Amino acid sequence: MLSHAATLSTMAFAAFTAATILPGGSEVVFVSFLATGYEAPLALFVVATVFNTLGGMTNWWIGTLIAKGAETEKGHAWLERFKLPPDMMTRVHDLFERFGWWALLFSWMPMIGDPITIVAGMARHPPIPTAILTGIGKGLRFAALWAGTAGVLRYYFPH
Repeated sequence: MLSHAATLSTMAFAAFTAATILPGGSEVVFVSFLATGYEAPLALFVVATVFNTLGGMTNWWIGTLIAKGAETEKGHAWLERFKLPPDMMTRVHDLFERFGWWALLFSWMPMIGDPITIVAGMARHPPIPTAILTGIGKGLRFAALWAGTAGVLRYYFPH
């Protein structure tokens, strides 16, 4: 078994990258560590939630840069890479229109989570409430994974 520092570092890296525009699968890493009997599941949960939230806030920051780039005459060529497909932007904008701030609770969802936090930055939502709502959503996802993993393990591998 990996040392605590290596396990938590791996979880932090997976959680951060999975929440950014980089590819990653923090759920698989989280469930794998739980399934192998990692002895500090609360620490794993906290690290996963915090670093997944930090990844979401990185997206928020990128959104603020995109908004700033759109406001300048010259713009920044590297920001062109972060443009989202128009149909996805429309869906995310519609979600924000319908749910407002509460849309950030869905930042954990595949395919729409990253755009939600990017659009929050583009819309200049303040960082503290954005981080809180994003963290709640991501924490609830990891809590559900933890509970589900524990239930499956108890059912299939009773002591």
